[in-house]
Amino acid sequence: MIREFMKNIKKNKSGVSLIELIVSITLFSVLMLAATQIFKMVVDGQRGAISAQNVQENIRYAMEKMSKEIRMARISNTDCSGAAVNKVFNTANGGSKLYFKNKNGDCVAYYLENNRLKIKVGVGVGAIADFITPAKVAVSNLKFFVVDDLIGAFHSKQPYVTMVMDVKAAGLAMHEQKMKIQITVSSRYYE
Repeated sequence: MIREFMKNIKKNKSGVSLIELIVSITLFSVLMLAATQIFKMVVDGQRGAISAQNVQENIRYAMEKMSKEIRMARISNTDCSGAAVNKVFNTANGGSKLYFKNKNGDCVAYYLENNRLKIKVGVGVGAIADFITPAKVAVSNLKFFVVDDLIGAFHSKQPYVTMVMDVKAAGLAMHEQKMKIQITVSSRYYE
């Protein structure tokens, strides 16, 4: 009886061939590579979305700060710059620097330095300057377009400033989120 049992075990013993083993390992490898690539694409997409959100939040803050101050600008004539030609808003450096007098009577200048927006309040030695965009947001191609009356001219135009700039997230090229921003702000100054 034991002998018959051992014979049956030897007869029913079947194994996996080498070809079956290679096919199953190849299939498993392909599935794992596909799953890894899908996971990587999802993670990269999420990083790109977070990067875009951070750029938008930081630029929104800078635009809001600048807009509030520009909206409350007062007549400055040549108080903030001897080269001024307009009553309220003036530009320098080919339109890449905007200067005007704020509601407190301080001269304010907005310009680009080291790919960051910078504000300078005051004139001369007592002036205070600080960045309004973080280092992780790179700003380029900043231009200010001004519509304003000339100094001494009859008040015929409502002064306003249009700001145009390119922004992107600083860092890895794959996470750059390039955007072109344009905003127009009108002054509340009336003569």
